[in-house]
Amino acid sequence: MTHTLSRSSPLPGDAIYFTPSSKPDEGPLARFDTHWMKSSVAIVSARGEIDITNADTLTEYSLANLMRCRGIILDLTRLKFFGAAGFSALHMISVSCARAGTEWALVPGSAVSRVLQICDPDGMLPAADTVSAALAGLKDRRPSRTSRGT
Repeated sequence: MTHTLSRSSPLPGDAIYFTPSSKPDEGPLARFDTHWMKSSVAIVSARGEIDITNADTLTEYSLANLMRCRGIILDLTRLKFFGAAGFSALHMISVSCARAGTEWALVPGSAVSRVLQICDPDGMLPAADTVSAALAGLKDRRPSRTSRGT
């Protein structure tokens, strides 16, 4: 199954983008939206279900604006189902963010936490309890900039 993804440019300040992930006749498995913070952090939220049919859409949607942000937070608290393919998506997001030098964090809900207990028992993925805690964590890890002498 192929999922189409509409890409939008971020607007100044905060904005929300919504993209259904499945064909209209099938009913949505998952819905994604992005909330842009003024600090150039994208908060990507997902609702519904993530399985093998749409895990790649989670990856693509989450990374669509990777080069335009300093951080990404995945809010997965409203997912009702999260399959093993979703963990693969999280791994790809982690690898892509590391390569781009972009900080990221995820806020798992109960469905995601069950999969993480099995697939990430050592807690290698950057998880936080709330979006606020994830945002604070990104600020804490923000690299300090030194001024250059002229």
